[in-house]
Amino acid sequence: MKKLFLLYFVLFGCLSTAFTQGLAVQVSGKGPKIILIPGLASSGEVWDETVAELSKNHECHVLTLPGFGTNPKIVMPNGFLSTMESLITDYINTQAEKVTLIGHSLGGFLSLKLSRSLPDKISRAIIVDSFPFYSAAFNPAATEENMVAMATQMKQLMIAQSPEQYRAQQEASMPMMTTNKEKLPNAVSWSLESDRETTGQALYELMTADFRDELADVTTPILVLGAWHSGKAYGLTEESAKKTFESQYQLANNVQIEMAPTAHHFIMWDNPEWFIEKVSAFIK
Repeated sequence: MKKLFLLYFVLFGCLSTAFTQGLAVQVSGKGPKIILIPGLASSGEVWDETVAELSKNHECHVLTLPGFGTNPKIVMPNGFLSTMESLITDYINTQAEKVTLIGHSLGGFLSLKLSRSLPDKISRAIIVDSFPFYSAAFNPAATEENMVAMATQMKQLMIAQSPEQYRAQQEASMPMMTTNKEKLPNAVSWSLESDRETTGQALYELMTADFRDELADVTTPILVLGAWHSGKAYGLTEESAKKTFESQYQLANNVQIEMAPTAHHFIMWDNPEWFIEKVSAFIK
Protein backbone atom coordinates (compact mmCIF):
# COMPACT_ATOMS: atom_id res chain seq x y z
CA MET A 1 0.00 0.00 0.00
CA LYS A 2 2.75 2.45 0.85
CA LYS A 3 4.60 3.98 -2.07
CA LEU A 4 8.35 3.65 -2.28
CA PHE A 5 10.47 6.49 -0.99
CA LEU A 6 12.19 6.70 -4.35
CA LEU A 7 8.88 7.28 -6.10
CA TYR A 8 8.09 10.12 -3.72
CA PHE A 9 11.51 11.63 -4.34
CA VAL A 10 11.04 11.52 -8.11
CA LEU A 11 7.57 13.06 -7.85
CA PHE A 12 8.22 15.75 -5.28
CA GLY A 13 11.95 16.43 -5.61
CA CYS A 14 12.51 17.10 -1.91
CA LEU A 15 10.87 15.05 0.79
CA SER A 16 11.43 14.32 4.44
CA THR A 17 9.51 12.37 7.02
CA ALA A 18 9.62 12.96 10.76
CA PHE A 19 7.71 12.11 13.90
CA THR A 20 6.87 15.11 16.08
CA GLN A 21 5.33 14.35 19.48
CA GLY A 22 3.15 11.62 17.99
CA LEU A 23 2.42 13.30 14.67
CA ALA A 24 3.88 11.64 11.59
CA VAL A 25 4.83 14.51 9.28
CA GLN A 26 5.91 14.30 5.66
CA VAL A 27 7.27 17.44 3.99
CA SER A 28 7.67 17.99 0.26
CA GLY A 29 7.96 20.87 -2.20
CA LYS A 30 8.99 24.49 -1.77
CA GLY A 31 7.02 27.70 -1.39
CA PRO A 32 4.28 28.99 0.92
CA LYS A 33 3.39 26.38 3.53
CA ILE A 34 0.32 24.16 3.51
CA ILE A 35 -0.54 21.75 6.32
CA LEU A 36 -2.84 18.88 5.32
CA ILE A 37 -4.81 16.98 7.97
CA PRO A 38 -6.56 13.70 7.08
CA GLY A 39 -9.85 12.45 8.48
CA LEU A 40 -10.94 9.73 10.88
CA ALA A 41 -8.71 6.63 10.71
CA SER A 42 -7.00 7.89 7.55
CA SER A 43 -3.33 7.98 6.71
CA GLY A 44 -1.68 11.10 5.38
CA GLU A 45 -1.36 9.16 2.12
CA VAL A 46 -4.93 10.21 1.42
CA TRP A 47 -3.39 13.48 0.17
CA ASP A 48 -0.84 11.91 -2.23
CA GLU A 49 -2.44 13.13 -5.46
CA THR A 50 -3.29 16.50 -3.95
CA VAL A 51 0.30 17.00 -2.81
CA ALA A 52 1.65 15.93 -6.20
CA GLU A 53 -0.04 19.04 -7.60
CA LEU A 54 0.27 21.52 -4.74
CA SER A 55 3.92 20.78 -3.99
CA LYS A 56 4.87 22.19 -7.40
CA ASN A 57 4.47 25.66 -5.89
CA HIS A 58 4.08 25.07 -2.15
CA GLU A 59 5.79 23.38 0.76
CA CYS A 60 3.32 20.69 1.83
CA HIS A 61 3.32 19.28 5.36
CA VAL A 62 1.19 16.11 5.47
CA LEU A 63 0.18 14.88 8.91
CA THR A 64 -0.90 11.44 10.06
CA LEU A 65 -2.50 11.68 13.49
CA PRO A 66 -1.39 9.29 16.25
CA GLY A 67 -3.43 6.10 16.34
CA PHE A 68 -4.44 6.35 12.68
CA GLY A 69 -3.08 4.17 9.92
CA THR A 70 0.27 2.75 10.98
CA ASN A 71 1.12 5.72 13.22
CA PRO A 72 1.19 4.34 16.79
CA LYS A 73 -1.35 5.50 19.35
CA ILE A 74 -0.40 7.79 22.24
CA VAL A 75 -1.80 8.43 25.70
CA MET A 76 -4.49 11.13 25.59
CA PRO A 77 -5.42 12.13 29.17
CA ASN A 78 -7.22 15.26 27.94
CA GLY A 79 -9.20 13.47 25.24
CA PHE A 80 -8.69 13.14 21.49
CA LEU A 81 -9.68 16.54 20.10
CA SER A 82 -7.88 18.53 22.79
CA THR A 83 -4.73 16.45 22.37
CA MET A 84 -4.73 16.74 18.58
CA GLU A 85 -5.34 20.48 18.71
CA SER A 86 -2.43 20.84 21.11
CA LEU A 87 -0.06 18.70 19.00
CA ILE A 88 -0.90 20.51 15.77
CA THR A 89 -0.70 23.90 17.49
CA ASP A 90 2.83 23.09 18.66
CA TYR A 91 3.74 22.06 15.12
CA ILE A 92 2.27 25.20 13.54
CA ASN A 93 4.12 27.34 16.07
CA THR A 94 7.43 25.93 14.81
CA GLN A 95 6.76 27.42 11.38
CA ALA A 96 8.23 30.83 10.69
CA GLU A 97 5.32 32.03 8.59
CA LYS A 98 1.57 31.76 8.29
CA VAL A 99 0.23 28.48 6.95
CA THR A 100 -2.78 27.32 4.95
CA LEU A 101 -4.73 24.45 6.48
CA ILE A 102 -6.49 21.78 4.43
CA GLY A 103 -8.52 19.34 6.52
CA HIS A 104 -10.73 16.44 5.49
CA SER A 105 -13.65 15.36 7.68
CA LEU A 106 -12.25 15.15 11.23
CA GLY A 107 -9.24 17.08 9.93
CA GLY A 108 -11.63 19.79 8.78
CA PHE A 109 -13.16 20.07 12.23
CA LEU A 110 -9.69 20.41 13.74
CA SER A 111 -8.86 23.06 11.14
CA LEU A 112 -11.85 25.11 12.27
CA LYS A 113 -10.77 24.92 15.91
CA LEU A 114 -7.19 25.85 15.03
CA SER A 115 -8.38 28.80 12.94
CA ARG A 116 -10.10 30.17 16.03
CA SER A 117 -7.21 29.57 18.43
CA LEU A 118 -4.37 30.60 16.07
CA PRO A 119 -5.70 33.53 14.02
CA ASP A 120 -2.25 35.02 13.55
CA LYS A 121 -0.72 31.75 12.36
CA ILE A 122 -3.28 30.57 9.79
CA SER A 123 -3.84 32.54 6.59
CA ARG A 124 -6.76 30.46 5.30
CA ALA A 125 -8.53 27.15 5.93
CA ILE A 126 -9.97 24.70 3.41
CA ILE A 127 -12.56 22.38 4.93
CA VAL A 128 -13.25 19.20 2.94
CA ASP A 129 -16.71 17.73 3.61
CA SER A 130 -16.85 18.56 7.31
CA PHE A 131 -19.23 20.36 9.66
CA PRO A 132 -18.81 22.36 12.87
CA PHE A 133 -21.38 19.97 14.41
CA TYR A 134 -21.36 16.62 12.67
CA SER A 135 -24.42 15.18 14.42
CA ALA A 136 -26.70 18.12 13.54
CA ALA A 137 -26.00 17.59 9.85
CA PHE A 138 -27.99 14.36 10.08
CA ASN A 139 -30.28 15.21 13.00
CA PRO A 140 -31.29 18.89 13.25
CA ALA A 141 -32.49 18.31 16.83
CA ALA A 142 -29.08 17.09 17.96
CA THR A 143 -27.32 18.71 20.91
CA GLU A 144 -24.05 17.88 22.60
CA GLU A 145 -26.03 16.45 25.52
CA ASN A 146 -28.60 14.33 23.70
CA MET A 147 -25.95 12.76 21.45
CA VAL A 148 -23.90 11.33 24.31
CA ALA A 149 -25.86 8.07 24.57
CA MET A 150 -25.71 7.31 20.84
CA ALA A 151 -22.04 8.29 20.58
CA THR A 152 -21.20 6.10 23.56
CA GLN A 153 -23.05 3.17 22.03
CA MET A 154 -21.27 3.56 18.70
CA LYS A 155 -17.87 3.79 20.40
CA GLN A 156 -18.52 0.69 22.51
CA LEU A 157 -19.78 -1.29 19.53
CA MET A 158 -16.74 -0.36 17.48
CA ILE A 159 -14.35 -1.51 20.20
CA ALA A 160 -16.31 -4.70 21.03
CA GLN A 161 -16.48 -6.07 17.49
CA SER A 162 -14.29 -9.02 16.58
CA PRO A 163 -11.63 -8.41 13.92
CA GLU A 164 -13.81 -10.27 11.43
CA GLN A 165 -16.90 -8.24 12.30
CA TYR A 166 -15.01 -4.97 12.14
CA ARG A 167 -13.49 -5.80 8.76
CA ALA A 168 -16.90 -6.74 7.37
CA GLN A 169 -18.40 -3.50 8.69
CA GLN A 170 -15.64 -1.40 7.15
CA GLU A 171 -15.84 -3.19 3.81
CA ALA A 172 -19.60 -2.66 3.74
CA SER A 173 -19.58 1.03 4.70
CA MET A 174 -16.55 2.40 2.85
CA PRO A 175 -18.13 2.19 -0.66
CA MET A 176 -20.48 4.94 0.54
CA MET A 177 -17.44 7.14 1.15
CA THR A 178 -15.85 7.08 -2.31
CA THR A 179 -16.58 6.17 -5.91
CA ASN A 180 -12.88 5.61 -6.59
CA LYS A 181 -12.57 1.81 -6.74
CA GLU A 182 -8.80 2.01 -6.98
CA LYS A 183 -8.55 3.98 -3.73
CA LEU A 184 -11.29 2.14 -1.83
CA PRO A 185 -8.99 -0.67 -0.56
CA ASN A 186 -6.67 1.98 0.89
CA ALA A 187 -9.45 3.50 2.98
CA VAL A 188 -10.42 0.06 4.28
CA SER A 189 -6.81 -0.86 5.07
CA TRP A 190 -6.16 2.38 6.96
CA SER A 191 -9.26 1.90 9.09
CA LEU A 192 -8.21 -1.66 9.94
CA GLU A 193 -4.63 -0.60 10.74
CA SER A 194 -5.81 2.26 12.98
CA ASP A 195 -6.04 1.78 16.73
CA ARG A 196 -9.70 1.05 17.36
CA GLU A 197 -9.89 2.71 20.77
CA THR A 198 -8.41 5.90 19.32
CA THR A 199 -10.86 5.79 16.41
CA GLY A 200 -13.79 5.15 18.75
CA GLN A 201 -12.84 8.00 21.08
CA ALA A 202 -12.35 10.39 18.15
CA LEU A 203 -15.76 9.46 16.75
CA TYR A 204 -17.40 9.91 20.15
CA GLU A 205 -15.92 13.38 20.63
CA LEU A 206 -16.73 14.46 17.08
CA MET A 207 -20.37 13.42 17.52
CA THR A 208 -20.70 15.35 20.78
CA ALA A 209 -18.77 18.55 19.89
CA ASP A 210 -20.76 21.57 18.66
CA PHE A 211 -18.48 24.30 17.30
CA ARG A 212 -21.16 26.33 15.48
CA ASP A 213 -21.34 29.25 17.91
CA GLU A 214 -17.55 29.53 18.08
CA LEU A 215 -17.45 30.15 14.31
CA ALA A 216 -18.43 33.74 15.10
CA ASP A 217 -14.92 34.19 16.54
CA VAL A 218 -13.16 32.84 13.44
CA THR A 219 -11.82 35.60 11.18
CA THR A 220 -9.74 33.29 8.97
CA PRO A 221 -11.07 33.01 5.39
CA ILE A 222 -12.70 29.60 4.98
CA LEU A 223 -13.45 27.54 1.89
CA VAL A 224 -15.87 24.67 2.49
CA LEU A 225 -16.01 21.92 -0.14
CA GLY A 226 -19.10 19.80 0.41
CA ALA A 227 -20.25 16.43 -0.94
CA TRP A 228 -23.81 15.28 -1.51
CA HIS A 229 -23.86 12.65 -4.26
CA SER A 230 -23.71 9.60 -1.96
CA GLY A 231 -27.15 10.58 -0.65
CA LYS A 232 -28.74 11.07 -4.06
CA ALA A 233 -30.42 7.66 -3.98
CA TYR A 234 -32.03 8.62 -0.66
CA GLY A 235 -33.52 11.89 -1.92
CA LEU A 236 -30.65 14.25 -1.13
CA THR A 237 -30.07 17.00 -3.67
CA GLU A 238 -27.21 19.41 -4.18
CA GLU A 239 -29.49 22.26 -3.13
CA SER A 240 -30.66 20.60 0.09
CA ALA A 241 -27.13 19.57 1.01
CA LYS A 242 -25.82 23.07 0.41
CA LYS A 243 -28.54 24.49 2.65
CA THR A 244 -27.30 22.23 5.45
CA PHE A 245 -23.76 23.51 4.99
CA GLU A 246 -24.97 27.11 4.86
CA SER A 247 -26.95 26.64 8.06
CA GLN A 248 -24.01 25.10 9.89
CA TYR A 249 -21.58 27.81 8.77
CA GLN A 250 -23.95 30.76 9.04
CA LEU A 251 -21.98 32.42 11.86
CA ALA A 252 -18.66 32.29 10.02
CA ASN A 253 -17.41 35.76 9.11
CA ASN A 254 -15.69 34.91 5.83
CA VAL A 255 -16.82 31.63 4.28
CA GLN A 256 -17.25 30.35 0.75
CA ILE A 257 -19.17 27.09 0.16
CA GLU A 258 -18.80 24.99 -2.99
CA MET A 259 -20.51 21.65 -3.67
CA ALA A 260 -18.60 18.92 -5.49
CA PRO A 261 -20.36 17.70 -8.66
CA THR A 262 -20.42 13.91 -8.14
CA ALA A 263 -18.09 13.17 -5.23
CA HIS A 264 -18.81 11.15 -2.15
CA HIS A 265 -17.01 11.90 1.12
CA PHE A 266 -13.45 11.63 -0.27
CA ILE A 267 -13.86 14.58 -2.63
CA MET A 268 -10.15 14.73 -3.49
CA TRP A 269 -10.38 11.16 -4.83
CA ASP A 270 -13.75 11.34 -6.57
CA ASN A 271 -13.58 14.77 -8.25
CA PRO A 272 -9.81 15.40 -8.25
CA GLU A 273 -9.67 17.98 -11.07
CA TRP A 274 -12.54 20.01 -9.59
CA PHE A 275 -10.95 19.73 -6.14
CA ILE A 276 -7.54 21.02 -7.23
CA GLU A 277 -9.14 23.82 -9.24
CA LYS A 278 -11.13 25.09 -6.22
CA VAL A 279 -8.23 24.70 -3.79
CA SER A 280 -5.71 26.42 -6.08
CA ALA A 281 -8.05 29.34 -6.80
CA PHE A 282 -8.75 29.89 -3.11
CA ILE A 283 -5.07 29.77 -2.17
CA LYS A 284 -4.24 32.30 -4.88
